[in-house]
Amino acid sequence: MTADLRIGVIGLDTSHVPAFARLLNDSSHPHHVPGGRMVAAYPSYSADIASSAGRVDGFISDVTPLGVAMVDSIAALLEQVDAVLLESVDGRRHLPEARPVIAAGKPLYIDKPLAHNYADAAEIARLAREAGCPLFSASSLRYDANIAALRADPTLGAVLGCDAFSPASLEPNNPGFFWYGVHGVETLYTFMGPGCERVMAHHSPDADLVVGYWADGRLGTVRGTRSGEHGYGATVFGAERIGQVQYSQDVPLYAQLLRQIVPFFQTGAAPVPLDETLEMMALMQAAISSQAEGRAVYLAEVRRQAGA
Repeated sequence: MTADLRIGVIGLDTSHVPAFARLLNDSSHPHHVPGGRMVAAYPSYSADIASSAGRVDGFISDVTPLGVAMVDSIAALLEQVDAVLLESVDGRRHLPEARPVIAAGKPLYIDKPLAHNYADAAEIARLAREAGCPLFSASSLRYDANIAALRADPTLGAVLGCDAFSPASLEPNNPGFFWYGVHGVETLYTFMGPGCERVMAHHSPDADLVVGYWADGRLGTVRGTRSGEHGYGATVFGAERIGQVQYSQDVPLYAQLLRQIVPFFQTGAAPVPLDETLEMMALMQAAISSQAEGRAVYLAEVRRQAGA
């Protein structure tokens, strides 16, 4: 591959796409990310989700002047690009839209969450592993400047627990945290790392609270809010001190994320291990079951039910 990667997009129903296009294609942008250009897009969307169908035309208008050509199929897209951003806001589309990209062996970034349920996420991972296709999925919150700084702060000491929070609006086709609450889950795992064994979920019209029990005895929580002031951040309980953080509004989140995606496209090395991403998907699926059944649900149950 050349240093200047040709990047294609699947799905034009999220604001991430015009933001990425400006950061990649406009070299005068103060937060320009070099190494690749967005050259083509397949503008898929979901007709039964208003926030998807109602925005796609506007986003096409936003990116076309930046040199992004529209194509009428994923097959046509794959002929023109070196790597793919799967940006479809509806997680139901991720597995069918990822299949041809994986079969073609193109490095693939799937915007959070990896899928709309654990079973689809596990199947995407299986396909990618069997094909040897580089795969990466993450929320931009993982690479926020303030969150990353606290995670790297040696004065925090070993992380003993974390209470993360983010907005968590609901969408019936992408249930629970598989819609917007994934940001809080990503923040939790940024500090805790993998190892969650079981979860207990609590729900009200205004919020969701999920308690995760790590196998080493640590506890981590995610609070997803639907009323009052919204924010993204965490309280992190370190061995040496307690750190509190909210996301930075000074450095664009999408620039921070692209600075991870472009090197991934260049090298094929994902900055977040696929097993960790799958564990987050299992936690979110377990939280849905816990809420429905009123009990703690083990992530191993979720994996067994999916045949993973």
